[in-house]
Amino acid sequence: MTDEDDSGPDLMDLSEIKTDIAQTVQTDIIRPSVFSQNFCRFTLDRRLGFLHSDSKITLSVTPAAGNTSAYYPLHIGVGVLIDSCSLKIGQRTISETQSFSHLHSYSSLFLTNENNLEREQYLSQRCIAHKNVYADTTNPLSASTYGLDNGKNADGVANTLNAFQINSAASADTIAEAPTYSIYLSDLFPCLQSFQIPSYLINDPIFVEINWTPVSTSLSGAQVSARMCMASTDTEDTEYNITENEVNLIYDSVSYDADVMQKYAEGKGRNIVFEFKDYSLAKRTGDQAEFSNLVFPIGGNGRLCSKVIMGLQANDSYVARSLLNGYGSHAPTDGEELTLNLLYNDRYEFSIDRSNAALLFSTTQAAEGAVPMVSRQEYSREMGATITTDTFEGHAENTFLGGQFSWNAIRPNRGDRINTKGIDLIYKNPNLAADDYTLRVWVEIVKVMTIKDGQADCYYA
Repeated sequence: MTDEDDSGPDLMDLSEIKTDIAQTVQTDIIRPSVFSQNFCRFTLDRRLGFLHSDSKITLSVTPAAGNTSAYYPLHIGVGVLIDSCSLKIGQRTISETQSFSHLHSYSSLFLTNENNLEREQYLSQRCIAHKNVYADTTNPLSASTYGLDNGKNADGVANTLNAFQINSAASADTIAEAPTYSIYLSDLFPCLQSFQIPSYLINDPIFVEINWTPVSTSLSGAQVSARMCMASTDTEDTEYNITENEVNLIYDSVSYDADVMQKYAEGKGRNIVFEFKDYSLAKRTGDQAEFSNLVFPIGGNGRLCSKVIMGLQANDSYVARSLLNGYGSHAPTDGEELTLNLLYNDRYEFSIDRSNAALLFSTTQAAEGAVPMVSRQEYSREMGATITTDTFEGHAENTFLGGQFSWNAIRPNRGDRINTKGIDLIYKNPNLAADDYTLRVWVEIVKVMTIKDGQADCYYA
């Protein structure tokens, strides 16, 4: 934050404002201007000061007849409903994220146990906190395994979600009481993680557009729900529709004293320039042999790229009777190693390809600046007897959690602009089980947004 000058404080900055001014927060509930089971658009009111980054979109599904145990994948919660999203000002796309539900799986790695347990399972139904599982409930020192923790005392063999987290069609009452969760706009759009947009200074309309995850998928060979998980007693191919009446944008707008707003508009607000991160997606689909020794062009041509995020999804993982459905990242076969490197500007990122699981975990930690909150067995399948064999919603935890969180990230360490050839990902994952897989790779790219005399623009740095 820069010191305050004659034009006043930087009202866009989400950090503390170093001055004593009154702030007013107004909350409006906005209904979508366009809605279907495939697409949704919100049109934001531009008269209401600053769009705060903690504004939320609420979402819910209608419980399907005959099913009584449906829930969102535990690691991403209600974010599974969003396939892609974009923030537009007029005809310009400011920020866009593709395969959002998979990228959200990566982002969710960095939530602490306490955050998952005490906040997220109520806000978004992300419920992937861990706790010790005691073989002898009378001996608090005998925990040889760990499992999922949602605050309930399990019976030592089975655990279940809280009743309010289940989408049940058992009766008209349970259908009417289907849970409604929310997701922050700053989770959808990286540009909102550091700044709040001065809506009142922009002349063009502002749109939030969302493409929903398809209701079903047949990637695993059978037609199953792509939006939900469920116990083995429910029907997998049931379609869960998004409840239109529960889709709302809770729009928090921040405003200040009229003199402060006017002074900002005539000073710093006349020519606003700020940088943010956006994500470009590259996908590769093929059988197991495709990924045994792959050189994959992932883009970034002529851009400033600050991070590369990657994860491999197996088609056989898209199973609704599970804990995560298909939104994890598939670890190498037990005993095998994943090998990674980047080639850009005619140089390799690492002089020797990195394959040690502990080193790749450390590389991801360094790239994100935070420790992934997953265990060794969940990340790499190593220490294969540490996750409990107890069940959660009828599914063995060790079966459905082991090796499903193998997300990796690399931060280019030279800060160079990528040349016209772009970035090549060196990806070697040998001896995968026979199946079809999809490798998703997001390149984090630096973009610049400008607001000058009411006109918003956006370009790559």
